Amino acid sequence: MSYPDFKILFIHGYTASSKADFYPALSVLLDKAHIDYVIPDLPGEKYPHAQIWLEKLHESIKNSTKPLIIVGHSLGTRTALLYIEKYLPKVKHLFLIAAFANRLENTKRRDGVYSDFFENMVDIAKIKSVVEHSYVLHSNDDHSIPIEQGREIAHELDAEIIVSIDRDHYCEPSNAPYLFSLLKEKIGF
Repeated sequence: MSYPDFKILFIHGYTASSKADFYPALSVLLDKAHIDYVIPDLPGEKYPHAQIWLEKLHESIKNSTKPLIIVGHSLGTRTALLYIEKYLPKVKHLFLIAAFANRLENTKRRDGVYSDFFENMVDIAKIKSVVEHSYVLHSNDDHSIPIEQGREIAHELDAEIIVSIDRDHYCEPSNAPYLFSLLKEKIGF
């Protein structure tokens, strides 16, 4: 049996982990499909710091020689962009789920507890130079990050935008089959 030859790096959102949101249910599906993936538990809980997250992410994949796919959710979308900007890895596919726009005003969210993720504008040209395919998934009813932010970052990245109906912020475990199917379709495994 031939297994897919790539590695997926999942980057969870604010106060989440590999055991929260859709990740446990998605992990079951990925395991059954023999997908090589990692969902690092990023530290800081309610007070995360961008640099610490970036270092932890880099530790989790720096030795992989497989083509890289990055999937960020919520604050993980901003982290994905910061990671790519800093380390410039070749990224086959980038998926941003419930994505933030490249706006410095996002420093004010949640009373500024993760403001260091938005200290500077991300260099979109740098990101586009190393990412082959970009996708932004956003639900029309996202209660946390307005869909306008997703549309804005999709436009800047020249990404395909996939608008869902009634998936809110995608946190519910019931989103796992949908996300798995979408990854399978776009990546081709």
